[in-house]
Amino acid sequence: MKPARAGWLHVRPHMDIRQSSIVSAIVAVSFFTATMHGAHAQNRPAVPKTEEVTFPGCEFVVRFPTKTQRKIAVVGGVESLMVQSVYDENSPFLRAECLPLDNLAETRRNLRSVLENQAQQSGVPNPQLTLQEDSRLGAIGTFSGIRKGGGFDIRVYGKTIVGQRSVLLLLTSELASVFPSDKAVIFLNTIERQ
Repeated sequence: MKPARAGWLHVRPHMDIRQSSIVSAIVAVSFFTATMHGAHAQNRPAVPKTEEVTFPGCEFVVRFPTKTQRKIAVVGGVESLMVQSVYDENSPFLRAECLPLDNLAETRRNLRSVLENQAQQSGVPNPQLTLQEDSRLGAIGTFSGIRKGGGFDIRVYGKTIVGQRSVLLLLTSELASVFPSDKAVIFLNTIERQ
């Protein structure tokens, strides 16, 4: 994925009362993978300040343009730190997890399967997948698709980066009509190696 360009930042239309009243339904239906984005275009702040997040044993730095919360996740019997956005009605759902791995060559070979599994776990049928190499970061794979939540189309977008000693898993979701929001673009495109 290329760095964010100004043309990718979208002004959201004014959210009406009916839309804001279904926020709770979308969050409940979509569990961790969806939130409403209801920023009023005329009141939206400039590009937000970001929180830099690092993970134990991980070579990547992730920037969150939202407040975050930390949780411990268990993946394959291994505990790992999972950082996700705090729900605020004005931001997409953002989640990052990074795992140190011994056998990265195998993960690179199986990246398509990893992406298909992530999409399935996120409730995305028939995802669109991309695979590419990035000289700065490593092997990069993405999945994207639409799922329903509270009667709305939710765009779910996942990005996996296989580096030299760890794998980074990113997930964002928001109303399909506003994807990609400026916060999603910042989150997905400001990854750096430590």
